[in-house]
Amino acid sequence: MNERIKSAFDSVKAEDELKEKTLRYVSSRMEKRRPAARAAELLPLLACLALVILAGGWAWFSPSATISVDINPSLELWLNRFDKVVQVVGWNEDGRELASSLDLKYMDYEQALEEIMASEKVSSLLSDDAVLSLAVVGDNEKQCGRLLSGLQQCTAGQGNAYCYSADEEELEAAHSLGLSYGKYRVYLELLELGSDISPREVSGMSMRELRDMIDSLSGDGESGSPQAHAPGGGQGQGYGQGRGPAWARDGEG
Repeated sequence: MNERIKSAFDSVKAEDELKEKTLRYVSSRMEKRRPAARAAELLPLLACLALVILAGGWAWFSPSATISVDINPSLELWLNRFDKVVQVVGWNEDGRELASSLDLKYMDYEQALEEIMASEKVSSLLSDDAVLSLAVVGDNEKQCGRLLSGLQQCTAGQGNAYCYSADEEELEAAHSLGLSYGKYRVYLELLELGSDISPREVSGMSMRELRDMIDSLSGDGESGSPQAHAPGGGQGQGYGQGRGPAWARDGEG
């Protein structure tokens, strides 16, 4: 009888040990799987975060508008949708020299323009009755309107400064000839007046020289006012406001 009772109790003990071992085994397996389960749960969140980061980077580094600056240095400021400079492109020798001498990347466009106008080369030209042409080009009408208004404020007090907007197709045509937009517009004016000047010659001339040539060919000896020179028949605040060429993503920077 005693032996049967002992055997029964040994059986219960063995079952308890088996249960305990089984529980420990299952727990260890679950612990091993938990990190993987957590990672699986985090994957969608990580994917969304990656998309946000990539979209933000694309928006920051992708140009959405261009400001073409012409005086004799001819250069372009490529801006992102936040109005920050992401690329500076020189379109003639003077423009490339100026672009390389100034650290304008990631500046707000207004600060970048101030740096350009305060540079020794440009400030000297402006004090010597130079002609400054500023064109805004881009697809976003709201951004371009904001930029045009800002340009007018930046150049307030400059008697020979013209600010206007342009469309992309014409700017692409300008770039195909190796010209910035401001130089391209006066090139077209010269062709209409019968000049046989080449795009290369136009590229190396200052805006003042080109305007004087237009005056000479048109017989307009009194066209020195900003209204007379404003591209596209400009108007208002002493600045030209018209529609013209566009911007491209080729060039040197």
